[in-house]
Amino acid sequence: MNTLIASPSCLARSMQLARAMHSSAIQQAGRSKNRVAFKKYAATNRKEHAALYDEQDQAYTSMTQPDIWEEGDHHTYGHLLMESVRDVRRYVRQMKYEHPTLVEHAKPFRPPPASHILRFERSITMGERHLPSDRKVLLRVQVAQLGLKGPALRKFVLLAGSRYNPVTDELKMSDSREPSSLLNKRRLADTLNALIAEANKKDDSFADVPLDFKYCDYKPKAKFPLAWLPKTQQN
Repeated sequence: MNTLIASPSCLARSMQLARAMHSSAIQQAGRSKNRVAFKKYAATNRKEHAALYDEQDQAYTSMTQPDIWEEGDHHTYGHLLMESVRDVRRYVRQMKYEHPTLVEHAKPFRPPPASHILRFERSITMGERHLPSDRKVLLRVQVAQLGLKGPALRKFVLLAGSRYNPVTDELKMSDSREPSSLLNKRRLADTLNALIAEANKKDDSFADVPLDFKYCDYKPKAKFPLAWLPKTQQN
């Protein structure tokens, strides 16, 4: 026995329209405890009710018999497998026909010059967009290359705080407050310029504030004495 099936889109549309009419009636009635006069509301909104009845009539009149499955088609997992095969073939065609044309636009790698002392790092999650971790930018720079000396260098290290590593003489800062990585990169550059400008001021050198590197939990590794190794017997 064949079962008649209504069009899902028509039924969903009818349900959405009925739900919208019901909610609009409640909104007009307000939050009072009086019962909503749905018949009176329907009388004043005949066009919406006519549209609802037309949708329902169309849903029931568009009933069709389902196609008889003759066991000649793949199941769901078979279609998924075929879709993955199509993706692989598409990428293989791109590698064969499109990638060779990109050689004309290839540029040789040139390492940054020695004058570029700032190193910016960021991570990108492939297949995802607008992740908070993708806009985070990390700045690394060797403090010795900033050109600070004497009290200015000491004041800069004091202002940097735990972001300065006394073992590697490296300053590391990160920022993710801006909506894009480019703006975070600019913000880090401005922060570094502000630190250098403040360190070069001679109004207060903070000479009475000691440097404290307790945050740097570094334990030097002792080298094994080569004299303790057994001597090999010479033939």
